[in-house]
Order: sequence, then C-alpha cells, then structure tokens
Amino acid sequence: MRWEHWWFTAPLRLRSILRRRRVEKELDEELQFHIERKIEEGIANGLSPREARYRALRAMDGLEQRKEEMRDMRRIHWLTDFLDDARYAIRSLRRTPAFTAFVAITLALGIGMASAGFSMVDGLILRPYPVPHPGSVVTLVSTTQDNRFDRFSYREYLDVRGKTKSYDGVIANADLEAVGFSAQPGVTPRIRGGMMVSGNYFHVLGVEPRLGRGFREEEDRVPGRDAVVVLGPDFWKHEFGSDQSVLGSTIHLNGTKFTVIGVAPETFTGMQIFQQPDFYMPLAMARVFSTNRQKSFFEDRDDRELSINARSKPGTTLQQARNEIAMLAKNFEREYPKLNRGRGAAVHTQFEMQTRHDNGEWKFIVIFAILSLAVLLVACTNVAGLLLSRARTRTREIAVRLALGAGRFRLIRLLLTESLILASFGGLAGVVVGYGAIRFLQTFRIPSELPVTVPFRLDTRVLLTTLALSVLSALICGLAPALQSTRTDLVNGLKSAGVDVPGRKRLWGRNVLVVTQVSLSLMLLTASFLMARGFEHSLLEGTGFAKDHLLMVRFDPRLVQYNAAQTHQFYKLLAERVRVAPGVQSAALTQNLPLGLDAFDGVAFVPDGFQMPRDRENFTSTMDTIDEAYFPTMGIPIMRGRNFLASDTLDAPRVAVVNEQFAKHYWPGADAVGKHIRLDSGTGTPVEIVGVAQTIKYRSTMERPKDFVYLPLGQHPIARMVLLLRSSGDPLQLVTSVKDVVRKLDPNLPMLETRTYEDLYRYSAVEGPRVGTEVVGTLGLVGVLLAIAGLYGLVAYNVSRRTREFGIRMALGALPSDVLRLVMSKGLVLVGMGTAIGLAMGFGVERLFNSVLFNAGGVDLTAYFIVVPSMFLVTMLAAYLPARRAARIAPTQALRYE
Repeated sequence: MRWEHWWFTAPLRLRSILRRRRVEKELDEELQFHIERKIEEGIANGLSPREARYRALRAMDGLEQRKEEMRDMRRIHWLTDFLDDARYAIRSLRRTPAFTAFVAITLALGIGMASAGFSMVDGLILRPYPVPHPGSVVTLVSTTQDNRFDRFSYREYLDVRGKTKSYDGVIANADLEAVGFSAQPGVTPRIRGGMMVSGNYFHVLGVEPRLGRGFREEEDRVPGRDAVVVLGPDFWKHEFGSDQSVLGSTIHLNGTKFTVIGVAPETFTGMQIFQQPDFYMPLAMARVFSTNRQKSFFEDRDDRELSINARSKPGTTLQQARNEIAMLAKNFEREYPKLNRGRGAAVHTQFEMQTRHDNGEWKFIVIFAILSLAVLLVACTNVAGLLLSRARTRTREIAVRLALGAGRFRLIRLLLTESLILASFGGLAGVVVGYGAIRFLQTFRIPSELPVTVPFRLDTRVLLTTLALSVLSALICGLAPALQSTRTDLVNGLKSAGVDVPGRKRLWGRNVLVVTQVSLSLMLLTASFLMARGFEHSLLEGTGFAKDHLLMVRFDPRLVQYNAAQTHQFYKLLAERVRVAPGVQSAALTQNLPLGLDAFDGVAFVPDGFQMPRDRENFTSTMDTIDEAYFPTMGIPIMRGRNFLASDTLDAPRVAVVNEQFAKHYWPGADAVGKHIRLDSGTGTPVEIVGVAQTIKYRSTMERPKDFVYLPLGQHPIARMVLLLRSSGDPLQLVTSVKDVVRKLDPNLPMLETRTYEDLYRYSAVEGPRVGTEVVGTLGLVGVLLAIAGLYGLVAYNVSRRTREFGIRMALGALPSDVLRLVMSKGLVLVGMGTAIGLAMGFGVERLFNSVLFNAGGVDLTAYFIVVPSMFLVTMLAAYLPARRAARIAPTQALRYE
C-alpha cells in the first residue's frame, strides 16, 4: 500500500479506534442496507420473503465473515485485538488484587532502582553538551607520560586554532574560579563563579544569548582592553531580578569594572557537570583572573591553564583530527624542545572525557547501575515465577481456548499483553521510586566555596528509559510463562486445572528462576557488605593527621587587586596576629587542604643522581605550598630531618620536605634527607630535601600511598591560601577573632570560606562513602527480600500442587517430619545451588571493588562468613514456612483436595 493511500485512509483508521462502537454500528447498518436491497430484488423476481432472505445471506457469504473482511481492510485489527486483550487483562487482574499489587510493587522496586541508576549514568557520562549538534564537539588535550589529559597554554591555543584544518572553530576556557563580585563600587565583594573563555566561545558552540550579544573576536585580541562580561541565566535572575535593562550596566569583578553585554540562554548551563558559571569573561582579561602570577599568561608557553574544545567539520573523521593534532604536537616539540619534550596531543569525544581513567566518580556510578540492573533482573525472575504459578490456575481456560480453535501465537499475545499491563503498573510506580531515589541523592550537600549541583534528574531521557525498562520487563517476565502455558495438554487440561502431568519437566523453569534470584541476591548482599567493610577499613586506617579543633578560612587578596608584595605582607601580618588571638593554639597557612575538594598542584623534578629514561625529561609529583607552622598545626610528624623555618625565604637556598612514600620511591634503602631534586629538568633549580614527613591521605581515605612534595611559602609564594587555626575548644569561637584581625588589615578583603575542618572531613571521608554504602545496601536489601518472596512462592506452589500426594503418603504411614524433610530438601538444593553461584559472583564483585574503589587486597573472609550463612538461613526460613504447612495437612482433607 502506497503511503498516499495510507495517509488518505488514516482518518478512517483513527476513527475506527477512537469511536469504535459508532463505526461498528454504521457497519451493521450498511450491511443491513445491502441485505434489504437484495431481499427486495429477490421478492421482485418472484421469490418468497424467506427464500429471498436466504439467498441474500448466501450472496453476502455470511454476515460475520463479511464484517471481518471489512475490518481487515482497515488494517488495524492488530491494534483492536490488543485493546481487547488489554481490557480482558485488566478485568482478569481486578479479580486478583493482591497478586496484581504484589507484582506491581516488585516491578516498581526493580524498575525504580534501574531508572535511578540510569539517571546517574546519564548525568555523569551520557548526557550531551547543552549546545546544538553536541556530537561534533570534541576535546583537545595535551599529553605527557604522567598526565594523559593535560591542558594547553594561551600561545599553544593560538597555534592550534590557526594551524588546524579539521574544525569549524576552536575555543578555549580556563577553569571555573572564585571571583569577587560587587554590583556597586566600595562594597565588599561576594564570591561567585566566573570562567574566562575565548572570544569565539559562544559562536562556535552555537549558543545565542538570551539578551544582548556574545563576545566578539576582536574583544579577545588586546590584553586588558575590553572589560566585558556575559551573565549566566541563573545569576541574572537572582542578582538582577531578570531585569532586561542590565545590558550596558557596570559590575565590579576582582575590583575591575566590567560592562554587561549579554545574558546566556537558560538552555546553556555550561560545559561542566557539577558547576555552572555565574558569568563569562574574555581571555584578554586574564591578568585580572589568572591563577599563576609567576607566569605570563599571554607569553609563557608552559603556563598551561586552558582547556580546548573544537567543533569538527562535517565529513572529518576522529582519526583525521587525531593525526593532525599529533603532527602539530611533534612540531611543537621540534620548535620548543625544552618546553615540549615528550609532550604530545590527542582528541577525545565527550564520552571518552567523561570516562577517563583518572576520574573515579563514573566508576562507582557504573557499578551502581550494574547492581541496579541486577535488582531489576531479580524482580523480573520473581514475577516470572509468580506468572508461571498463576498460569497453572488457568490451565482449563487455556485448554478451552485452544480447543475452540485459538492459535498458539494469539494466546501468547494475550498473555504478553497481561504482562505488559502489569509492567505498566510497575513502571508508573517505578517512576515514583526512581524520583524518590534521585531526590535522596540531591539532598547530598558538598561543602565548597562555589555551589556544586548534583546532575541527577528525572528528565525526558530517564522517563523514556523507564518506559523501555517496563516493556523489557514485560517480555522477560511474561515470555517464558506464556510459552509454557500454551503447551497445555488438552485432555488433561480440560479434565482439571489443578493437576500437573506426571514428571518434573514443568518445574525446571521455576527452579532456574529461584536459583537465579538467590545467586543475584547473594551477590548484591555481598556487594553491600564489601562496600560497608571498605568504608569501615578506610576509617579505621586513619588519615595520618589530627582533624578536630581546626578552623579553616580561605583568602585571595587578588580579589581586591593586591600585588605580590602586598599579598606577602598581608599573609605575614595575618599569621602573626591570629597566633596571639585568644583561644588560638597554633595557626598555619596552606595552599590546599588534605581531603579537600580543590586539586593539588604538581611539580616537575629530576632527582640528583637518578638516571632518567631517554624518553622523558622529568618526573612529576603532587605538591602543596605551606608555611613553617603547617606540620605542627595539622599534627603531621616529621619522621626524619627538620621542618621548614621562617628563614626559608627567597634569599635562602631552596628547600623541600617530602613524604615517606616519595623517599622510598626514589631513594629506597637510603636516607632522603640531604638529597637534592632539580625543578623542571636536570639543569633546573636545585632543591635540598631537608625533611621527610609521614605519608597521609591527600585526596581520598581509600587512596593508595602516593608521592608528595611540600614547598615553603617563603620560597614559593601563592596568592590563594587557607588559614588553619587550632583551638583548645570549639573552633567556631575563633571566627570573631579572625574577622577582627582581617578587618584591621583590610576591611574590604572577604573571608571566602569559613568552616571547621571536621565539616570538610565529614563530607570527604564519612558522608560521601556513607551515601554510597547506603545506596548499595538498599539494593542488597531489596534483592534479598525479592529472593525470599520468590523462594517462598515456589515452595508454596510445590506444596499446593502435591497436596493429594502428601495426603496419600501420610495415609500410608509417613510422618509429618518425613513430609517436612521431603519439602525442605527441594528448597535446600535450590538454595545451595544459588549460594554456590552467588559466591562466585561475589568474588568477581570484590575484585572489581578492589581494582576501582578500594585499595584492599585479597579476599575479605569476614564479609563472606557473615553474608553466606545469613543468606542461607533467611532463604531456608522462607522454604520452611510452606513446608511446615505441608507437614500439618490432614490425610482426609488432602484426599478430598481438588
């Protein structure tokens, strides 16, 4: 049939569906009209009315047959059959409300958990950039042997933009950073998130501002000339009340006047996952915002602060782009050998960037999604077992339908429609369960200087996934019961609906389902215990430093336009004055806090006397900049050598303190104190190792020991620092003293982030892992409950179908204990098989956890000693209850059964 004809007849088909009764009535009237005309013709030809009617009906080839032919001509019989099946299924399910509710709840738990898992995977991995044609946007990275996802300098960005031919445009942006914002001059600035971007940023991404315009390319050419800003949509609403007259107004960022030229659209929330910029500034204004004052942002090729994205040209393959950027990187290495030795470049898709090996969040999310799918599978196997048991009560109905001529395929469609209705109920309830799980995750608050948003939400993509999971669940749950139900023996089926054909073939499907449920549930429960044990192990292992009675306050004098000398003087006076404040035991300055949210800087070095490989110029290590009071304040012991001194200034020889792991790595079996490293290369500045500090936890309580270098603030000045105060009592009582000191030094300088260190530690070491443990624990608990229900249902069904057999056995002299043992042996075999398979799956999950989340090695026998017996006892209890009921059956009652 041509599509033109289909389009012409579409209104009739639609009318046949929506106004079915009226169309059927019109069809009856039309056929009756034709019959009456033929009867009149017969009478006119001399036939009797009876003979005329008989011949008219013969000429129509049967009235009902003619109706079916006309219905088939509409080609919607498949849909009308489905609607009829749906109506019958709903009536059938209404007669068994308890069964329907239990199945809907079971599927709701499975579908809801799986939907929440997909929402997390979508938020962190799959969700595309909020720009037109996001698939053509790729990320360019600089690569070294130590970092496969490094950034580019401004000069390198200009070369990439000018010398590549694979892209319609190349854009650059710096990291989101804290910026001092004030709408009026002379007002103490508030911290907001700002991002420096290239002048072609909005144009290449295809983002049209809601108000005003984006940046022009000429506004990105002359450093410091064009102080313009584009506001983010949420920032515009909250700070300016969605005032459209904001265009052309002036705001102050880090003490510098900026003119508002546009407002970004609501659909563009930025290219980052967890944070949204409040405003965008051109790269030409980098001197106001650049984080590295020791480098020249516009000139130094090794000041790598920029992330680069590009939009690929139509027809350009990813491999072509990679070959081009690799060739450009080789040219950089040839032209600038000192700065680019061993440095390459690569092109990655959004998916590759989201699943990079150094990003740990996505790994846990994927594990959670896999476990949530296991819960869905347990729920589906549970429901499939229930449908198999329910099908036995419909044996006579199926046999009658087959005897009356119904096709097997037609009956399978009927039963699958019933499964689809149940899955639809479960899917609707699953949306509620998934929404509750997502809301629970959104209540998790991350302590940070800039707001952090949880990217999980119940959007259209998640709802469509829920719909797909519902349909998939209907197929998984209903196909096997439908196939088995339509294989009914007509003779035995018509005789009785409650007696099975002799033999065990009909139970193998239910047995497989129960074994699957027990094994998957044991795996989920094992994962829960392993997660809890890993969490407990990380807490017991400790962090290596004192966490209590610490107050942290962050400062950035650049917000009020301090230069390097003013910054040095501010921190010197700040530390001196707070140390004599009441209640302060000690005070220290550090660039970054252990277990904090900010990333540590890195330092490139060459150990003296170390033979470097030919293919690399230096090694890299994580580092921090601290003052001489840091180690005593944090309670980190110096194992060998000395601490930094106040005399370690720019005029003194360069010194450093390394941790035990660093010393063991580069000087195994020797004392690292007195050894030297050279910064950047073998001919770089020599730095003497004057002390070895204890290795602590730096980024995560679950991390493996890592190399770490400390540099003194006096020799490595940093503008953005954290003041740490140790108190004898409640550290929050020191806030007033710090405010008084800062107000006397500079009343316009804001205190950016003020909280106790215990709050930060609680998030990083306690709250974050606790949420993960609770989420996985919930999956394990749901899996166990579903397995218990499934095993109980199978044994109860087995008891019901063998009631007469048990009565005969007891009439012939069998004791109740014999019947109990007979029934329990069946459950024992199934539980044993499920336990063995689940144990093997648990070992696989433990290896996955050890390789991705924890640093524990070997097998956690304690977890298995707790999980396996507990799971075995609980499932055997589920089998014991119906077995005990079987043992109490009276022989006379059993013989009259059925």
